[in-house]
Order: sequence, then C-alpha cells, then structure tokens
Amino acid sequence: MSSRRTKEDGAGTGAAAEGSRPGPGGGQALPARQPEETAERLQRENRRLREQAAAICGLYHEAGQQLSFLRGQLASRDALVARLRTSLAAYESSGAPAGPGPAPSLVDGLVEQVGRLKEQLHEQESSARAREDGFAQEVQKLSQQLEEKERELQRLLSEPQHEREREILLLQRSLMEKEKEKATSEVLCRSLTDETYQLRRTLAATAEMCQHLVKCLDEKQKSAGPREEKPSLERSNKVEDLNAKWQKYDASRDEYVKGLHLQLKELKVLPEQGLPMSPELMQKEIFRLNKLLEAKMADCLKVKLELEDIKKAKDGDSERIQMLEQQVLVYKDDFTSERADRERAQSKIQELKEKVATLQHQIARRQESRDPTGQCRIHSGHKTHTQRLETDVAEAFLRAEPLSTRRPAPQPEQPEIQADRGLSGPDPRGQGQGDLHCPHCMRFFHDEEGEEFLRHVSECCQ
Repeated sequence: MSSRRTKEDGAGTGAAAEGSRPGPGGGQALPARQPEETAERLQRENRRLREQAAAICGLYHEAGQQLSFLRGQLASRDALVARLRTSLAAYESSGAPAGPGPAPSLVDGLVEQVGRLKEQLHEQESSARAREDGFAQEVQKLSQQLEEKERELQRLLSEPQHEREREILLLQRSLMEKEKEKATSEVLCRSLTDETYQLRRTLAATAEMCQHLVKCLDEKQKSAGPREEKPSLERSNKVEDLNAKWQKYDASRDEYVKGLHLQLKELKVLPEQGLPMSPELMQKEIFRLNKLLEAKMADCLKVKLELEDIKKAKDGDSERIQMLEQQVLVYKDDFTSERADRERAQSKIQELKEKVATLQHQIARRQESRDPTGQCRIHSGHKTHTQRLETDVAEAFLRAEPLSTRRPAPQPEQPEIQADRGLSGPDPRGQGQGDLHCPHCMRFFHDEEGEEFLRHVSECCQ
C-alpha cells in the first residue's frame, strides 16, 4: 500500500512538474495550490514515519519483557537443579539402603540440558541486545530524518516554485527508498517475533520435560529402579537433537537474511548507477528464491513431524507412569493390610498363650493345695492334656497366618511372673480356690472335672 501510494504521489508530482514547465511563450502554468498539497503530503509521510517509530519502540519494550520473563524461568530452573543436587548429595551421604537411587547419568543429563538452555538464553540475550541497539539506532535515524524533513519542509515553503518542484521530486524518491527499507525492516521484525514465539514454546516444552523427568526420578527411587533409565535417556537425546536442529535452522536463517540484505543493497546500487536490470536476471533470482523458500518449508514440515512424534512418545510414557503408580499404590495397600492381619494374629496368639499359662498355673496351684497323692495322680494324668492344649492353640493360629508373615514365637514367661499373675488374678465368681473357669466363655468347673475342663478349653479356643 505504501509503495502504491508513493507511486501515485510520484505520478501526481510528475504531472504537476510537467504542467509547471515553461511553455513556448515562456510563461509558468503552475497551480497556486500545488505547494500546499505537497506540504500536506509531506506532513502525512512524517506522521506515518512517526507511527512506525512508535511501533518499533513498542516491539523493543516487548522484547525486553520477554527477556525478563526468560531470565525468571532460567532462575527457577537453576533453583530446581540446585535442589536436585542437594537432595542427591544428601541421599548419597546418608547411605541408607532404602532402595535403588537415581541414576547419576540421568542427573548429569539434566544438568547438561539446563546448561545448554542457559547458553541458548545467553545467546538470545546477546542477539536481543544487538537487535535492541539496532532498533535504537534506527529510531534515532528516523527521528533525525523527521527533523530533516521538517527543516526541508520549512525551507521549501520559503523557496520559489521551480526549486520546490525539484525538491519535491527528490523527496519523493527518497521516500520511496525509505518505504522499501521500512518494508524490509517490518519483515525482519515479524521474523524476530516469530522466532521469539518459537523459542518460548521450545523453552516451555523443555521445562515440562524437566518436571516430568524429576517426577520420574522420584518414582524410580520407590519402584522401578534402573529399568526406566533408557527411555528417559532416549527422550533427552531426542530433545538435544531437536535443539541442535533448531540452532542449525537459526544459523541458516540468519545467513539467508544476510544474503537478502546484500541482494537488496546490490539492487539499490544498480538503479543509482543507471544500469538496467535484465528480465533474465530477475527471473533467475526469483527462481532461486522460490527454491530456497521450498527448502525452508520442507525443513519446517520435517521439524513439525518430529515434534509430533516426540509428543506421542511423551503421552505413552505418561500413561505407563500412571499405570506404575497405580500398581505401587495397590501393592502398598496389600502390604499394609497384610501387616495389620499379621500383627492382630500375633497379638491373639500371645493372649491365648498367656491365658493357657495362667490356666496351667491355676491347675498346678489347686493341685498343690490337695494331698500329695492326689497331686501326683492329677499331675501325671493332666500333663499331656495341657501340652496338647498349648500345641493345638499354636497350630490353629499358625495355620490361619500366611507362611511368609510368620514370626518366631516369644519365649515363655518365667515361673515367678506366672505365679504372680496367677496369685494376683481375681476370682470372677467370688468362690473359693477350688473352682476353674474357661477364659473364652467364662464357664466354671470344679477341681474334680479337670479332664473335662481341658477338653472344653481346647475345643472352645479352636
């Protein structure tokens, strides 16, 4: 649009110049309003240049904000890497055999990747600073040009008409050149904005990958072990290859832009020297540029396909990690429930053993209160029953308990402790010392019913 406008302005000024040339009679046919129109046109061009300068300043500020945002993200990644290093050092120094630790190669890969990202960020900062300096110089040049245009406008208003026409023609030519330069600068600015957007996307993807790898490390310490190192290393290698390809693409793009600048300079120099451009050369140049454009488009499609493949692999890995997490939770619940059952079984066995010991002590104590002959008779008759009762109770609980969760049975209590328990135990019915009672159903038996009492206790406890 700007080139079309300048062409129309140039055509108008050319017609005005032809109309203002002296005729055969030597008179001047220049309209009276032509200097005012040219002044208004120059003012409009000045306003447009100011708007472009304001747009460049806005791009400069946006680039500064993006750089600050990238610095903040880099600081957060450095803090994350430092925290991982401290946790790894603490884990290695503790030496606790809690399970397989994180792979040092994976941690080193993460550190190298963060270092590469830091180097890329520094390179981007330096390039952004150079671009900012270029923008500032361009703004200064534009401001100087605006001032020069204003001075020239004042000078034109004070000069005669023929000189004004010549100056207007020169200004139109210079404005056409400036519009071409501005068009190239706008193309460069768009390419820079696209590049910053792509770098932000790649940085966000690498940050997500770092977080994902940190989660994988935490999970591997608990469950998987060294089996999950290979996929993570492959993913990191893919990310490194992708970063290298992006760097190559950036370098080739910069070279391409430099070549375009050189070609533009050559094209500017040829009309100034008065050398005509042949159509064959123009066609060859257009053909070469089309080939370069097709090659760049093919590279972009290839990179897009690689990104899609990496995303698919990442989704598959996340599903596998979720499945492993669910399996770990199920195993943990089974282990806790099995441990609780084992503890309850052990406590029941201990209680029954204590009850059997108290019953044996009561029987021995009540037999001692009898005559010596009866004591010998009852003791010899019921010794085998007490032993059978203890073994039957222990075998019943050992059969109920799983094989992998059995523990060694505790040592029997000393006779002094058992005697204290038997002597200190109160009589539930308040009767004399010649009564026996079942600890499970609290049924009472007399001293003469010793065999029946033992049979009842063995059946009731089973």
